[in-house]
Amino acid sequence: MTHFPIVEYDQVTDAKVKEVYDQILSELGFGIIPNIFKSMAINPDILEANWKKFRSTILQGDVPRTLKEMVGVAISQANNSVYGLKVHLHGLSALGMSEEVLSTLVSNFDACPLPEREKAVIQFGLLAGTNPLALNESHYQKLRSFGLDDSEIFEIVAAADLFSSVNRYTDAIALEIDAL
Repeated sequence: MTHFPIVEYDQVTDAKVKEVYDQILSELGFGIIPNIFKSMAINPDILEANWKKFRSTILQGDVPRTLKEMVGVAISQANNSVYGLKVHLHGLSALGMSEEVLSTLVSNFDACPLPEREKAVIQFGLLAGTNPLALNESHYQKLRSFGLDDSEIFEIVAAADLFSSVNRYTDAIALEIDAL
């Protein structure tokens, strides 16, 4: 059981929480407010700050959201974060990712039918999110050789940072998986 209350939309009395919930419903594309945000409603300022970080890191930018979500799958799997893994897989499915790709993404990454460029991004993001001190210039150069610029590489590092943080948060509060 989650250690903080899950505040449903119809229970919200705070104007800031309602505004953030409305933004999530209109921008996230899942038709729900994920439990991670509902668990933050206890502190409207932290909810708002985390939503803004999620929005700017995952929903905006030049790197496709699907690629960022695949980085999230790799990091959540490495961190044994059940909540993170299920949410990212659901997100990728909702974004149109095939079951074949989703299945091999978690079971046999080397056999995953993705272009080498996307695999390099996922491997880079996994390192950034789980073992950042292992990253060196050759890792950055590999992404540049696939045509990524520094702004795109920065987005991948930021997404890896966000997903690693989300794994720690959701595991620390024993967040229950959303009814998806």
